[in-house]
Amino acid sequence: MMGTENKTDRMLAAAALVLSAATLVGVILIYGALPGRSDTVAVEQSKKLAGELVDNNLPAAAIEEYRRVLDKGNLDDPAKGAVCYLIGQTYFEDIGDYENAAAYYVRARSLDPNAAYTTEAGKNLIAALEKMGRRLDARRELDRQTSLFPDTGAAPGKIVAKVGGRDITLAEFNEAVRMLPQEMQDKLTNPEEKRKILDQIVGRELIYNAAVREGIDRDPAILRDLKNLEKDYLTQYFIRRKVAPTINPDAAELEMYFKANKEKYGGKELAEVRDQVTQDYVMYKGQKAIGDYINSLTQAEKVQVFEENLR
Repeated sequence: MMGTENKTDRMLAAAALVLSAATLVGVILIYGALPGRSDTVAVEQSKKLAGELVDNNLPAAAIEEYRRVLDKGNLDDPAKGAVCYLIGQTYFEDIGDYENAAAYYVRARSLDPNAAYTTEAGKNLIAALEKMGRRLDARRELDRQTSLFPDTGAAPGKIVAKVGGRDITLAEFNEAVRMLPQEMQDKLTNPEEKRKILDQIVGRELIYNAAVREGIDRDPAILRDLKNLEKDYLTQYFIRRKVAPTINPDAAELEMYFKANKEKYGGKELAEVRDQVTQDYVMYKGQKAIGDYINSLTQAEKVQVFEENLR
């Protein structure tokens, strides 16, 4: 009888142990499933990892991690804004991709206009625009930040001219200005100079309309030229977006390049010709990066060349 009782007790104890373990697992699962719990942990882990990647001079990988943070969880706008600001800072300070830096600074400001980083983001936004050669935009942004009556965002939609049934907007005018050489942009500080540019835009629109009426836009030779222009533009744009951000020389690389090509610089010290050395190295590295990328695409797309047909 005693043996039966002991056996029963052991069975009950085992069952209790199994039940306790199951209960514990259930509690853990329920706790982990609470809204936002796993998301918050994952977000903080990703932000920490991104910071470590930046510290280890891996900014591109850090940006990918920050983007994962934006894709994870139910972040509110201020939290998204803070992450966008960090991405902008990484593009600005560590990669030198000022176009993407400016874009993320604007996103951050839009998501949280009253954030603590807003002043710093604003300064860096202006600096990024200047580094891209967009001084008119930088000046406009400075005016916006210092104005007592900030731009509401409606101004770019203002109509500055009408040609037939088409409106020419302020945004279109600003885009045309951005295409001008920098020295011409710098002169656009008074209404008379701006009017000259607007007259040129109107004149171009009138001639374009006349060309379309005569069917020139359907000329096969014109269409071929347009196709070639499109290829050239897309190629240059692709290189700027995909290749240029990978070229970010550090001091050691510049010194190594300088020593290997010292005869090019007339015996001067690196400190005297650093800007020229940087420009030459970026050009060299860019050509190599483009060549390597073309080689990888050649293998992937199974390119065949029939040189004998050129004879």
